[in-house]
Amino acid sequence: MCSNRFLQKVDVVKEIVFQNQWDKKFIGCVYLDYKLNDRVKIRLYKESVLSQLIYKGFEIEECGYLKSVLKEGDYFVDVGANIGLFSLIASDLVGQSGKVISFEPTPEIFRRFNENIQINQFTNIDSFNIGLSNLPGSLAFNISNNGFDAWNSFAIPNNLNIDSKIQVNVSTLDIELSKYDKSKIRIIKMDVEGWEKFVLKGGIEFFTNYNPEVMVEFTEANTFAAGYMIQEIYDFMVGLGYQWYKIENHKLIKSEKKIHYPYENLIAKKIK
Repeated sequence: MCSNRFLQKVDVVKEIVFQNQWDKKFIGCVYLDYKLNDRVKIRLYKESVLSQLIYKGFEIEECGYLKSVLKEGDYFVDVGANIGLFSLIASDLVGQSGKVISFEPTPEIFRRFNENIQINQFTNIDSFNIGLSNLPGSLAFNISNNGFDAWNSFAIPNNLNIDSKIQVNVSTLDIELSKYDKSKIRIIKMDVEGWEKFVLKGGIEFFTNYNPEVMVEFTEANTFAAGYMIQEIYDFMVGLGYQWYKIENHKLIKSEKKIHYPYENLIAKKIK
């Protein structure tokens, strides 16, 4: 039987090999256009940790679930879109009669997101360079300038990857979604590095009166940094009549509340 130390060494070697292969792809350029499928491509940047994860197959289970649920004419909301992985996939799925509504507060990442919209010639994505919270206004936003932009957050940084701070405008889900036919919104995906509770509270009217599925990242270290327990997210949606599920093989399996959530994506679905 292999020892843990041996397996760790194997993982290190694999990562070194990947990094060498990754670096070779960027000789003479700073980005590459990578095909997510036959119809959708995404521009990946050499220094971006998230770009490397996408190239390796980031959140395949969650992307696969979108493909099994979203249909022509549906609306999809992406809170914390980053460079647009989920938004681009959803745009292709919902078609011209559908709509993707996306929010990304980091200015440079928002520029890259719009770049990805343009290279795919998608016209059904409404992108907004703002953050979402429980109240409209302006908040300090912690950002990384060294490739760790996927961890940018309104929460107090709990790692050394965040190295500067900017002020960004924020709104709420209830305010922003008032511009749309909310009955068409099938799924909301939320990846906001600990700010999930505040985004959800900013959409309480919407969640009370409509029945979207809600995909939320559960990472307890991020919610601790934002000053609350991750189980508050679980309880908040249950209080609005939702049940939580995990995704297994594109299907939803009921997920009971746990003590610890190191990292997990869950789906909240309203009980009818």
